[in-house]
Amino acid sequence: MKEKSHVVSKAPKSTIRELFDLASGRSDVISLGIGQPDFITPEPAILGNIEALKNKITTYAPTRGVPELLELLEKKVYRINNIKANWKDNIIVTNGGSQAITLAFASIFNPGDELIISSPNFISYFYCALFFGAKLIEIERNKDFSLNIKGIRDAITPKTKAILINSPNNPTGYALASSELKKIVEIIIENDLYLISDEVYENYIYDGLNHISPASLKDMFERTITLNAMSKLFSATGFRIGYVIASKEIINLMEKYHQYTVAGTNHAAQYGFIEALKMDTNFFKEILNSFDERRNLVCNRLKEIGFDLIKPRGAFYVMPSTKNFLLNGKEFSQRLMKEQAVAVVAGSTFGSFSDYMIRISYATEIEKLKEAMNRIEKFVQNL
Repeated sequence: MKEKSHVVSKAPKSTIRELFDLASGRSDVISLGIGQPDFITPEPAILGNIEALKNKITTYAPTRGVPELLELLEKKVYRINNIKANWKDNIIVTNGGSQAITLAFASIFNPGDELIISSPNFISYFYCALFFGAKLIEIERNKDFSLNIKGIRDAITPKTKAILINSPNNPTGYALASSELKKIVEIIIENDLYLISDEVYENYIYDGLNHISPASLKDMFERTITLNAMSKLFSATGFRIGYVIASKEIINLMEKYHQYTVAGTNHAAQYGFIEALKMDTNFFKEILNSFDERRNLVCNRLKEIGFDLIKPRGAFYVMPSTKNFLLNGKEFSQRLMKEQAVAVVAGSTFGSFSDYMIRISYATEIEKLKEAMNRIEKFVQNL
């Protein structure tokens, strides 16, 4: 047989999905590995999907998305993100936030272009860069997971095409301060770059911080590709609905790629998103308070157990160090799963600078989190 794809073969199977598979069907496992909100999808979103199916909306959707959904997204990003977009020119609906990432990479990168990201960071960025021939430049975050602005600036070369930010961040839970964002914007403009801004966790932000969309800032709309999704605010990961806000030229390129690869996005599910966007989002205040409670519980218990960690400012992850236990993250996660049936993700999954870390998702109910912390404590005591 002739050789298969060199590029795709270089990408390992997702360790996060492996955890998901290991935990599946095992009643004893507590999974702190999957980044998935645990509250029930709001009823309007579910009913919107059901009604669409009852009305036999089972055909291909318009390539860019259902017009009513695009119009609602235009209003949402103006009201919430202060981004002035035109639904006909500047928005495309995608198959989840994951395809939003794919479209961003497909639309701007040529082989040999360089992309700068802060590391550790979300796993998909690494392999999308590989698939589209972009060279990924990892800049190690500061000890508190803030951005190393000098390192980013020094890494720019004539081949640099874009900088990517994900705030609030998966896996670190770090949320950008406005002063950091201002410095990134300066670098983007000074060097004539694109900014890819993944904002899927925009609603999960704590301690009085505010999320700022860079596309709302002066001179940044044409340079920014804003990625977002339905999944986290509405706990609807299985709907697989995301969206991109960008310039007309970039959206046109995304539409071409979209047409020839997936042909469109789940038609009926878009009507679920339509109904969700009509909702008053005050329902989320109670949920955010619950996630804040979980954050505090997990961080306090991990410190009691002996971990060094940076308390997250957003999302629903914490990334403690395993150095105090003389195990790297991979060894720690494997043994913890085997000996105490708790699933966490090895830090090495998320880049070159996090071998001695693990990622814990606290997007699960309080009682399970308490039990998981007790099991982690037992594991550590038996080392």
